[in-house]
Formats: sequence, C-alpha cells, structure tokens
Amino acid sequence: MGQSVEQDRLYDPMIYDIMRETANRVIGRYLVWQRATTGREAQHWQDERIRTRLAVRAVDPDSRRAVEAKTAELRETLRRMPEHAPAFA
Repeated sequence: MGQSVEQDRLYDPMIYDIMRETANRVIGRYLVWQRATTGREAQHWQDERIRTRLAVRAVDPDSRRAVEAKTAELRETLRRMPEHAPAFA
C-alpha cells in the first residue's frame, strides 16, 4: 500500500460523524420544506431527502478524501439553502 493510500485510510473518524451530521441538517431542511408544501413540491423535497441520504451512504467511510469532499459539498448546500422552501415556477 502506498503512502498516499495509507494517508487516505488513516484519519480521525470524527470527520465521518461531521459529514453525517451535516447531511442530517440538509435532510432536516428538506423535511421542513416537504411538510410546508403539498403535491408535486412536497414530492420533490422528499426525493431530495432520499437522494441526499443515498449519496451520503455511498461515501466510502474509510476514505478521508471522499468524506472530506462530501462534507464540503453538504456544507455548501446547507449554506445556500434559504430558511423557507424556494417557490416552484
């Protein structure tokens, strides 16, 4: 095993927990939006919740790079999310 592969595999496991908690915040916001809407909009936010959860589950928990990349993506998503559900056109 090369050094870069070892460095990717040996990391503080708390960063995985941070990724999961950040995902929970994003998913929670989608849930709030789902409950505040009906019909097609509510279905859209439910789909986003499921898509996010599946994407997080697909991250290799043994790869520091994968965990850090997904955490950065989730933080950016959360940062851009308004408090209330965006209006559909």
